[in-house]
Amino acid sequence: MFPLLKYTEEQVNAYYAKVTPDMARASLAKERHDWFDLLNLLSPAAYPFLEEMRQKARRARIKYYGKTVSVYAPLYIGNTCVNSCRYCDFRIQHSGTVRRNLTLDEIRLEAEAVRATGIDSLLVVAGEDPRVNTVEHLCEVGRLLKGMFSNLSLEVAPQSEEAYRELFKAGYEGLTCFQETYDPVSYKYFHPAGPKSVYDWRIWTQLRAGKAGFRVLGCAFLMGLVPWRPEAASLGAHAFYLMKECYESKVQFAFPRLCPVEGGFQPNYPVDDRDLDLMMLAFRIVFPQCCMTVSTREAPAFRDYIVQYAADNMSAGSRTTPGGYAVLEQEKKKDVAQFVLTDSRPAEEVYAAIKANGQEVVFKNWDNRI
Repeated sequence: MFPLLKYTEEQVNAYYAKVTPDMARASLAKERHDWFDLLNLLSPAAYPFLEEMRQKARRARIKYYGKTVSVYAPLYIGNTCVNSCRYCDFRIQHSGTVRRNLTLDEIRLEAEAVRATGIDSLLVVAGEDPRVNTVEHLCEVGRLLKGMFSNLSLEVAPQSEEAYRELFKAGYEGLTCFQETYDPVSYKYFHPAGPKSVYDWRIWTQLRAGKAGFRVLGCAFLMGLVPWRPEAASLGAHAFYLMKECYESKVQFAFPRLCPVEGGFQPNYPVDDRDLDLMMLAFRIVFPQCCMTVSTREAPAFRDYIVQYAADNMSAGSRTTPGGYAVLEQEKKKDVAQFVLTDSRPAEEVYAAIKANGQEVVFKNWDNRI
């Protein structure tokens, strides 16, 4: 569980089991919600109210985000990694992954290909390799890209507060860090070696980034590693804490599912569409002002649906391999991704689907005048 939570996983599971339909209905009717309301709406007792939750979530989404959907793209600048995460194809022991770190010229070429699709918000992603992805290098990448995109975010190894200050100055304004699992015992099992094996360093990543000035703090757990309901309870507690301690920043949720891969890691606790739907609707209701993104791990039909009711942000035309947008095509090499993209539609098709639902595509959220 989230370290500052006063309840154990056993107590949280016992609470979930005691939630009644009347408790779920009462939480749904409230205007302001607390952590226990979140648990009520995540409980099995909430399933009969899915349609009512859908409508309330939609009203909250429209109130704070209108009929708009912000789009972004991830740019993988490298996939070398020194960690041993049991579920990831980037892990150091996995010999089947083609390893590569892009040069600045290659990063520029990739960025130009993304920018040509209209996207103006970029998430820079790299494997956790301190030998290559130093703070200095990431700052150099940020300075290169900030003239091309109005919004830069970062998904790399956790850094110190001082390092985040330097990265913020270099142009990054948002941060994403998946905790993977909030359970310390399971966390150690899935991360047996490497810098990522230190649970405490990772869990306070968003706090350090928020204190350093980052405007968006992305949080998530990786669904499928352990049962999802205690994880969702911890994610909610983490968000409430960050909203208090980093009140000038905005919390952003993501809900990435591990999908079974032939010959790859098989999740022990798969999350079905109904559970994911319930989860995202509950978080939109309890955290109406927070950002929420939906991954290309999800099928097109689910993504097109959920951005009408809960999520306000989605990737488009994503590639999860260094060089996947332009460099590999030039070199006539195969795209070997970090994970399977369930939504492989070109960016233009994603935009068309958004518009077909009566929504408006937003490419640019703000100008950085610093």
